[in-house]
Amino acid sequence: MDKVFRDPVHDLIRFDRVEDALVLRLIDTPHVQRLRHIRQLGTGSMVYPSATHSRFSHALGTAFLMKRVVDHLLELAPSPSLAQTLTEHRQLLLAAALLHDVGHLPFSHLLEDFTQIPHETWTVRLVRHPQTHLHRVLTEANPRYPEQIAQLFNRTFKPAFAVKLLSSQLDVDRMEYLVRDSLCTGVTYGYFDVNWLIHSLRLVQENDDWELAIDRRKGLHAAEGYVLARYYMYQQVYHHKTARAADVLMRKTLQRAADLLRAGHDLPMTPPLRKLLLRPAELSLDDHLALDDTVVLFAVKEWCAAPDPILSDLAQRFQQRRLFKTLDLDESQYREHADKLAQLARAAGFDPRYYLALDRVADDPYKESYFLKGLLAGENIFLVDSDGALVELSQASDVIRAVRNKTYVQDRLCFPEELRDQIVALCKS
Repeated sequence: MDKVFRDPVHDLIRFDRVEDALVLRLIDTPHVQRLRHIRQLGTGSMVYPSATHSRFSHALGTAFLMKRVVDHLLELAPSPSLAQTLTEHRQLLLAAALLHDVGHLPFSHLLEDFTQIPHETWTVRLVRHPQTHLHRVLTEANPRYPEQIAQLFNRTFKPAFAVKLLSSQLDVDRMEYLVRDSLCTGVTYGYFDVNWLIHSLRLVQENDDWELAIDRRKGLHAAEGYVLARYYMYQQVYHHKTARAADVLMRKTLQRAADLLRAGHDLPMTPPLRKLLLRPAELSLDDHLALDDTVVLFAVKEWCAAPDPILSDLAQRFQQRRLFKTLDLDESQYREHADKLAQLARAAGFDPRYYLALDRVADDPYKESYFLKGLLAGENIFLVDSDGALVELSQASDVIRAVRNKTYVQDRLCFPEELRDQIVALCKS
């Protein structure tokens, strides 16, 4: 009998109570339940009001897609050895897919940038540490699982196709967040034929390993749609100028709070948040578990009444959605005008350390980097011909060739609305 979750993206997410018992046990751990209180798109709801979905729903969807992929590959009547490999690693892959985001701090990548600690580092720490619920549940299922999941996230696990299914340019995480974020933001850029893409997946024997590939005859256009969906979502949603401005405002608010704490001021916040702002490298496992979006948002709300005028102003701007404005300005132009911009801000009563920021975003829609030093799994997306020959995607598609190995960079100056006319005039001059 299945455990069923109703879901707007996948309709009914089903996990068998026997075959998928490990996933169901992991779902009930505090670390996975914590993801209910971390929004998938951070400050994205400032731009897209319906983008309030959580990393918990994304984690469920990712585990479900992994289940669909593994079951599909088993249905293709593979060789006995491959069938044994898929069966042996099925629980492990579903568990890893569910847990791939448990390491995220509040506001996801925003706090990751603030602390300079990748969420994968936290994920590996959580599954390896014997005192966590995750470790105990995994170990009870199989003593090797914690270390194997760590290897999956570190991209050193073999067979390599398992790594690619979890983290690559063709993984279930990316498939899931594109369709979910597209639905929840109300845009159509992220839609692609995920069902047909999964139907077209194949495993091809290469030397002593198996390569993940897409049936060229059936899945070429689905693969193109998938890569382009990611490209459009980054250009139109993830790197939206207002969403980026909201991120900058939140970072500046946290930066001011951290500076005040270092100067000896007291501010209302939980001890784990205080440690995150001052000594993120010292965060304990319990601290991590206690940190989510609500902790930060409550602190920001309290800081609206802070005696420090800068912190109070920044917090009120975020709370009331009076976000920074943006101006397209590349780094060389910013350096040219930096001193005058700072003078302009100070003359208007704004400390440039907190009210001026050059925000840079970059994206590689599709990159060729197959043989990465020290890693078993590469990044390339392969097609497989009817004769079993592998062809790298951009070699078979003019569309993908056009965006291959091209980094799209966008620099924007972020500043208070009160300075817009003066800044525009200065930069145009």
